Amino acid sequence: LDDEIYRGTGTGQCLGILNADCKVQQGKENAQTADTVKAENVIKMHARLLARNMPRAEWYINQEVLPQLQTMAVAVGSAGGQLVYMPPGGLSSAPYGTLLGRPVNVIEVASGIGDAGDIVLADFSEYLLISKPMTSASSMHVRFIYDEMTFRWTWPIIGKPMLASAITPYKATTNTTLSPFVTLEAR
Repeated sequence: LDDEIYRGTGTGQCLGILNADCKVQQGKENAQTADTVKAENVIKMHARLLARNMPRAEWYINQEVLPQLQTMAVAVGSAGGQLVYMPPGGLSSAPYGTLLGRPVNVIEVASGIGDAGDIVLADFSEYLLISKPMTSASSMHVRFIYDEMTFRWTWPIIGKPMLASAITPYKATTNTTLSPFVTLEAR
């Protein structure tokens, strides 16, 4: 189910955020090295998140992204810098790491580093999930001659993002779209 919510096609399964029309994909930086995540990527992804979703949004990453986050900094002047990622319990004294003040969750269903979906900023309160109660059935007839019983469980569930498309801000000076689901393009 987690994988369907993340990357489902919507055909016979949930429509995942990576395949939804409301998702926005932030472009990589010019001459960005393959399989990297830079501070500029993260800052620009955060800027593409709808303002109303900022208080609830969280980062979802593949574990391979974590070492790059831990050394990520923004240069300040010629002699210093500011960390972008705050590790758990260390600099932030929080129970989890944060990136631009939002929690970071390492998940198994995130794409491998360098692929779209390796780092996602999302507010899943904008994802609609509907399910019916799980049903079960059993039969002793299917493999009766082998003294075996068969079981079946069915859980009807469907889900998709609530927005049909990304939003172009009313008072924007560029054609940049915003969404509760922001990804970084493959690099």
